[in-house]
Amino acid sequence: KNSKKEIRVIETIAGESTLTAENWNALRDEIKGFKKILIVAGQCEENAKLCQALNDFNTIYPWPITGDILSNLHSLQFFCRHSDTFLGQTSTSEKESLLPDLLITFGKSLISKNLKLLLRKYRPKAHWHLQTAGETADTFQSLTRIVPLSPTQFFRELTKSTPLHKKTKSEFQNLWLSFEKQAKKKIETFFLSKNAGEFMLVKEVLELLPANCHLHLANSMAVRYANHIGLGYAQKKVVVFANRGTSGIDGCSSTAVGHTLSSKFPNVLITGDLAFFYDRNAYWHNYRLPNLFVVVLNNHGGIIFNLIDGPAGLPEANEFFITEQRLNAKSLAAEFGYSYHDASKTDLKEFFRPVRHAKILEIDSSQMLNKKLFEEFKRKK
Repeated sequence: KNSKKEIRVIETIAGESTLTAENWNALRDEIKGFKKILIVAGQCEENAKLCQALNDFNTIYPWPITGDILSNLHSLQFFCRHSDTFLGQTSTSEKESLLPDLLITFGKSLISKNLKLLLRKYRPKAHWHLQTAGETADTFQSLTRIVPLSPTQFFRELTKSTPLHKKTKSEFQNLWLSFEKQAKKKIETFFLSKNAGEFMLVKEVLELLPANCHLHLANSMAVRYANHIGLGYAQKKVVVFANRGTSGIDGCSSTAVGHTLSSKFPNVLITGDLAFFYDRNAYWHNYRLPNLFVVVLNNHGGIIFNLIDGPAGLPEANEFFITEQRLNAKSLAAEFGYSYHDASKTDLKEFFRPVRHAKILEIDSSQMLNKKLFEEFKRKK
């Protein structure tokens, strides 16, 4: 058989957290050959130095920067935080206009399915990943080079360079920002027209978060809802955490509780019902948690498996994938001495006022309603 198999060489530049002048000059010269450059940030810890480096970098090289809510880059005004929303609705020609020649990535995994699908289908000519050590996942199946630098070092060093193709790159950034603006408008208009169940509650919670807080997002729908809504650059003191990687529901509550015990800041956990009840022993101890606020999205099962074509169509889906259950959080709150709040009867501003113990806010809603509204949101242009 005369089958062609792609062979791609991934180059690793030699060096440990630094590059020689020769290597830097080679990178700069190579950048001159690219007209459209996109920066994609995966999951990152909060890093004020990185945000400052990217702000400075953007004044010289206005390249579009996109990523998820877990990137912790929401303090950047030019950050495209809604790419998962607008890429789900763009036409083929619009997608092609958003494609980079050079893709520069840093951080860990991405939530955005639409961004991953775009960059896997329309592969860039080159893909550089910034990482000082460890294994590197070829997320977009296009990796060509590993640069052994932290993103802060990389962007600080490039900021010292004379800008190249500034007009072209600025137009490319403006294109990404125009789609970002449309997505933001879509989100606002969608929620103005209806009460969108637990999705609406996540939006309201994110908008009313305490100014200085740690936001914990459980896996499955909680983190996906939050990623579509996003955080604004005015919420720069909100720091986002999530147990990603294997993407299971294990330990989401335990992480939030442990963080609360070691932190003076408010800790807000947004979680689905299965993740909440699965990790109920996180609350079984003798410590008061006055800075913990738990928001439970109780649709009585794992709704994400009702949104995936494969599992949703199986006859055993309800029992073994969706795992339907009839519990609510009220009894658990009483058992551990926490205050319980029904989302349909609670003022969220009052909910976030600290008391002597943890607070639990629960919305009780149907899977079918939430599935319908979320799918309608993804279709809306």
